[in-house]
Amino acid sequence: MGLRRTVAALWVATVLYWPAQLLVSRSWPTPYSWRGDVISALGATTCTEYCSPDHALMNATFVAVGALTAAGAAVLVPQTSGRDRAGWVLVAVSGLCTSAVGFLPMDVSPAAHNLAAQTHWALQVAGMVTLCAGVVGRDRRARALTVACTAAAVIGGAAFLTPGTWGLGAGLSERVALDSLNVWTIGMGVLLLRGLRPGLRPSR
Repeated sequence: MGLRRTVAALWVATVLYWPAQLLVSRSWPTPYSWRGDVISALGATTCTEYCSPDHALMNATFVAVGALTAAGAAVLVPQTSGRDRAGWVLVAVSGLCTSAVGFLPMDVSPAAHNLAAQTHWALQVAGMVTLCAGVVGRDRRARALTVACTAAAVIGGAAFLTPGTWGLGAGLSERVALDSLNVWTIGMGVLLLRGLRPGLRPSR
């Protein structure tokens, strides 16, 4: 399997993030609110503020999605240099932070969980901006995808951190902030299959 197909397979596989959320939410004894309840509530391990019977599946999904994101970016790091390499490193570390979220449920280690989630968001936004200024920005399709996803992530993040969440609700604003990052890696995976050259060396 060539380099681009390897990365694409890793990133496109993260699409399972959304079916997993749906499955876990259906096991809740009370209705899960996609608008009002945060994503991490699906991984709550105790029935205190939230009760998520299938929390193990959700936390495993966080770990897997983060690992797939990190692995795909890590494959690209040796193929680039300078600014582009820094961008892929930022995305890789962001993925590791997503995995950390799964190991640190919000109701068990709230401070560490929130730090990992916020670091994931910040690093991937920084990575997308860095890459858009380099190799990604040289492809019209990748540039458009990156600009759109970065804008959504920043707007969603600002709404989530603002009292009242601009009327979107904690769950919806967080999804705009974080799911846009997942959309970006999946979209980049598709573009890799369609000929995007992610590095400076000839693709194999």
